[in-house]
Amino acid sequence: AKCVDSVVAITVEVVSSQGTGHSSGSGFIISEDGYIISNYHVVEDGTVITITTHSGDEYTAKVIGYDDTNDLALLKAADATGLKKATLGSSDALIVGDQVVAIGNPLGELSATLTVGYVSGKDRTVTTTGAIINMIQTDAAINSGNSGGPLFNMYGEVVGITTAKYSGTTGSGASIEGIGFAIPIDDVEPLINDLIDYGYVTGAYMAVTVQDMDSASAEM
Repeated sequence: AKCVDSVVAITVEVVSSQGTGHSSGSGFIISEDGYIISNYHVVEDGTVITITTHSGDEYTAKVIGYDDTNDLALLKAADATGLKKATLGSSDALIVGDQVVAIGNPLGELSATLTVGYVSGKDRTVTTTGAIINMIQTDAAINSGNSGGPLFNMYGEVVGITTAKYSGTTGSGASIEGIGFAIPIDDVEPLINDLIDYGYVTGAYMAVTVQDMDSASAEM
């Protein structure tokens, strides 16, 4: 009840050579004038992005900036005022066993859905869309459409961005259940500030290429 008005449903229209498609996701408000955080993979290649608040108000949004290596996007809802912003907490303060709540738009149809679980693990290395990201593991139910939505602690503070889940079966045929992941908010809060201030993430990246060397090549 305290947090749901700061969560939005996101609908994305994508036009390609194959025609027009639609996808959906979630996000959370970080300013009264309509800055919204979501996953980059939710809005990637989107031509029309629509934000729907819990009260049913709709806004057209645009991508202000993104960092695909951290699956992070900053959106701005056009002409928005008086929105309820979420309170950011500390993911570093979480311990395994803490209770957490996800609110989002699963399946693109069930907006403002709340699921409850626990912090199952921290510092999990998860690969999504080719990027390796540090994640919080949780057993709160996360489904398609939850991506980009907030993971709250019991104080109503955002501690993560729900992003991925394991699903299906293992190679041995065992079913996979209750393994979801969220990006720690402490990892991306500086990036969010950069996107607001500059529209891109500042700082340098170092590229490293590794190859096998024989003794002759190593002496060159």
